[in-house]
Amino acid sequence: MTGPLGMAALVAAPPWYPLHFAPASNLVEFLPELVVAAGMVAVLVTDLFVGPTHRRRLPLLTGLTLLAALLIAVGEWVGHVPGRPVFDGAFAADRFGLFADFLILLVALAVTALSPAYLQRRGLESGEYYVLLLAAVTGMMVLSGATSLIVVFLGIELLSIPLYVLCALNRDDALGQEAAIKYLLLGGFASAFLVYGMALVYGETGATQLGRIHQVLLHGSLAGRTDPMLLAGIALIGVGLSFKVSAAPFHWWTPDVYQGAPVLVTTFMSVATKVAAFAAFLRIFSVTFGTAQSDWAVPVALVAIASMVFGNVVALGQRSLKRMLAYSGIAQAGYVLIGVAVGQPDGTAASLYYLAAYAAMNTGAFGILTALSGRGEDCDDYEGILGLARRQPLLAALMALFLLSLAGFPLTAGFFGKLFLFSAAIHDGEVPLAVWGVLTSAVSLFYYLRVILTMFTEPGGAGEPVQVAGMTFEGGAVARAQLALVRPALGTRALLTLFAAATLVLGLFPALVDSLIQGIHVVAG
Repeated sequence: MTGPLGMAALVAAPPWYPLHFAPASNLVEFLPELVVAAGMVAVLVTDLFVGPTHRRRLPLLTGLTLLAALLIAVGEWVGHVPGRPVFDGAFAADRFGLFADFLILLVALAVTALSPAYLQRRGLESGEYYVLLLAAVTGMMVLSGATSLIVVFLGIELLSIPLYVLCALNRDDALGQEAAIKYLLLGGFASAFLVYGMALVYGETGATQLGRIHQVLLHGSLAGRTDPMLLAGIALIGVGLSFKVSAAPFHWWTPDVYQGAPVLVTTFMSVATKVAAFAAFLRIFSVTFGTAQSDWAVPVALVAIASMVFGNVVALGQRSLKRMLAYSGIAQAGYVLIGVAVGQPDGTAASLYYLAAYAAMNTGAFGILTALSGRGEDCDDYEGILGLARRQPLLAALMALFLLSLAGFPLTAGFFGKLFLFSAAIHDGEVPLAVWGVLTSAVSLFYYLRVILTMFTEPGGAGEPVQVAGMTFEGGAVARAQLALVRPALGTRALLTLFAAATLVLGLFPALVDSLIQGIHVVAG
């Protein structure tokens, strides 16, 4: 039926009718996600009508889309109520999701700014890149606010599928194609675990909304019983989310994918994906499954310890910079999992602060590698950064700051991030978690300082080999690697300096962000 009568009939449909309109207030709460999704469509359509010579407009359109979404999110934060579920409990309009959106959008903006120069040098310019980037951002923002198991799965798939394709952006690179296939296959297995766990939870609770699941768990906890099948579902959901955050022993895809993917894609994937996945992890486990924390806290703590130990120890022997940072990311996931194991409210606040710090310092570290990557290949070997302090002192100093922050040096964002996490663990009585965190942070000093020492060591003259922190550099290999490096543009250096400033501000004035986090109310659904 069409026309005014048909519209009237649709509006006046009985309650059992399968279609109905969402209230306008719900759409307003979902506006940042809608803006990014609309921008994705706009970039796709624009790419169809502009020729290759005008493709440089696409990053501008992508950046404006992300900036508009960021400004809307800021406006919602300023004028926001404590938080409420929308879309019949499928999505949360709360500051917890908005905080994660801020980090995701800022990282995506930085990657978009770095993209034109990098893609041009590597010969990878294409409109599909920006479409896939915005699609992944949309999925991440949906995931950060999801309060339904179905929406959680949709968000994960919407962010994962574009990343599978982005990893294979360089079609002539066999390593990149291998990375994409590994990511696709292992990601499919992880999604299967996740869906099976969701099915078990739904079967035992009769609900997909996190709020209703929380109520069922609360009643079971008050009755002094916990369903074994429900615990199995919780465990499988934990496995699926652990894959997305690169936590051991579900991390095996991470080093190969980080090394094989273009370093610009790795920059985006290493930070934004973790932020979105940890937002879902915290909302589901710390809030929804909070009443059953005694059943899952120990396994999560063991995964955290395994991630910290394995990531830091294996990173010691890496000669690839991207693989070293990949294992570092596994260890960093272990630190954030300390906050998940501790639970509400201290653990959640500490995890959010560390995610903000991680977004600044890890985006900066990978951004340096992106800026240094030449026409032949990515900057991935220690030979390329040998003596970098003499050739490009600003980039060497910035890289040193980012690595020291990742190691947890005082007066940096990483120091206070770890301090808050360890303090939350001690306050909750989880002293072993804090001890393991301190010990593994000490181990990480070696491979972070080795990179810094390499950058500030002069290469030998006339092809002489150089010894640095147990590594031997041959003169010919050093010369070839350094010849491939480029001098970043002024805008790129300014952007990286901003991330360094954020790393220092979070370290010198932690109360600026901590005061915002302390007032965050997490909506279960």
